[in-house]
Amino acid sequence: MRCGLFCWALGLAFAAGAAEAQPSSPPEPQPPPARAWFTVSGDPGRDDADTVQVDPVALQSDADSRTMMLRVSRARARQSWEGVPYRSYEAQVRFLCQARRAEYLEIAYYTAPRWQGAVHRRVDYRANPQPMLFKDAQPNPTQRIVRAACDSRER
Repeated sequence: MRCGLFCWALGLAFAAGAAEAQPSSPPEPQPPPARAWFTVSGDPGRDDADTVQVDPVALQSDADSRTMMLRVSRARARQSWEGVPYRSYEAQVRFLCQARRAEYLEIAYYTAPRWQGAVHRRVDYRANPQPMLFKDAQPNPTQRIVRAACDSRER
């Protein structure tokens, strides 16, 4: 059986199609985007400073609220309102602009300062958000953070 040029071209087309159908290697996992932390108070380079930082890029935003990342590093070991020991934490916070308050939705606690090491405990507060307060901070940055987060959505 002679096929000639037609069979040769058909064979070449199948070979090309088979080569294209071969799965490529999976893409390399990409690290999460670096956050542009804005320091509200303290010094993020010092373990012995009470530091509060906010990522000014909102995770979610609507007419009356913004959800953003906030992180806190304490000069000394502390306990959360639930008794979780921590030295620093990263939190997802919802800013309720009309009410001029903020609430924690999720917190990742670290036993080391400045968000070092593994997360000690992760707590999801979405079912029962907890108020964002800095009761012992002087000056207290709560209203300054809420004002900045809410006013920035209008720009």
